[in-house]
Amino acid sequence: MKLQVHAALGVRCLEFLRRKLRQFDTSRLDYVRLYDRTGQTATQGLWGRCSCPDRNKKLGCRIRCSVSIAAREFPYRAKWVVGTRAMDKLQWEWIWREERLQTMEEALVLIAGHEAFHWLRQSRQIPGANRETQANRYGFAWLDEWRGAIARAGDQEKGGEPS
Repeated sequence: MKLQVHAALGVRCLEFLRRKLRQFDTSRLDYVRLYDRTGQTATQGLWGRCSCPDRNKKLGCRIRCSVSIAAREFPYRAKWVVGTRAMDKLQWEWIWREERLQTMEEALVLIAGHEAFHWLRQSRQIPGANRETQANRYGFAWLDEWRGAIARAGDQEKGGEPS
């Protein structure tokens, strides 16, 4: 698996993403590409794609993650559905998670986690259904873990105790 980076990401972020992916069998994952598309496309926000060919083909899965958010737009509001709640026997409602992404790194960690979920479900390495709500929750779990790692690193740099 190749991690191809076309964005200005720090070493900590790259190591975080590598560590998250190394937990799994990446032998059938050709690459993960991370793009900063700011100023290169009319599309704004964050998006990705996980492509897994037919199992009979000799190609592996490919993950592409793109962000197009100008620095002046951070913190960037993100609102993604993470589940549903039954209101009665016939009606249900969406459960949303709203976030303010502070950096390009946070945006790419979120979308990389989301797309990694699709690959992990397609390759049957994690349980669950391959649904957008579950992929969103998985992406947010990566984001939460990334934020925790950054907070711990900041505490250590200020002379705090390592956790």
